[in-house]
Amino acid sequence: MRMTVPTHLGDIAVRRLDPLPGSRPEGAPAPSGAPALLLLHANPGDGRDFDAVLPALADRYRTFVVDWPGYGASTAPEPGRVTPEGLVEVAERVIDALREEQGVREVVVLGNSVGGYVACRLAEGPRAASVTALILVDPAGFTRHSALTRWFCREVMGRPARARRLVVPLARAYLGRLGTPSARETYARVRRLPRDERRLAVHCALWRGLAGPDFGLADPAALDLPILLLWGIRDPVVPAFLDGRRAQRALPARTLSVLLPTAHEPYNERPDLFLRHVLPFLENPRAVTARRLKPPSRPRSR
Repeated sequence: MRMTVPTHLGDIAVRRLDPLPGSRPEGAPAPSGAPALLLLHANPGDGRDFDAVLPALADRYRTFVVDWPGYGASTAPEPGRVTPEGLVEVAERVIDALREEQGVREVVVLGNSVGGYVACRLAEGPRAASVTALILVDPAGFTRHSALTRWFCREVMGRPARARRLVVPLARAYLGRLGTPSARETYARVRRLPRDERRLAVHCALWRGLAGPDFGLADPAALDLPILLLWGIRDPVVPAFLDGRRAQRALPARTLSVLLPTAHEPYNERPDLFLRHVLPFLENPRAVTARRLKPPSRPRSR
């Protein structure tokens, strides 16, 4: 089922997936007794980027997948106005609509890249009471800005004439090995982006917003809820041993931090491994034990 949420940036498409009768694995929490899931994708992209992991998530929980303004089935009448801070307001409106129209009072928010930044902002903002846990996947918001990074955000990826030439090679790097149908389909959608002026304008506006004066988290260490932090060791956009370590230091000490042998979108590149960490966390977020980011162990030779 798809619902539409009107916002100041456009009409936002939200896909709803419910557990099928009898599909819930033995021992999994009952959907009526668990928070819903809200999935927030990266820039560029849309909610279909999560398709490889959606069946396993929706088998257990009511799952809502957002398309950001101008992406997927969402509209963006003024694409140049779309900013990371605007996405926070969009997500707040989605949470309000889920409460009013779907009876959803609590959500676990799973966000990747700029979606992870929005997830953190939801947990520290006026909708914090509705957010029971966070799953942050290579989130934005922890990069140490310099004159060089601001120039790159504003004048390279923030300018359509330059970004048009770079968006596809960058996606080829951050999507990893394209070893799954989901990753290949995501890459195919990105390859169409340079010819889509509206989507390209949204992409560039979000990049410029990363260097804007309003971009940033208030106090990540004060977030009072369970957090699972997943980071790809081969991420070329927000490197694990720079941004990942800064995120770990900034977030509460009890954050469960896991380094994965992937690039920027582990749910696309290694959905099986991604779910191996996410599903146990979702079963009982309050039971997590803090763990430091470290490279995954090598499989034993046979």
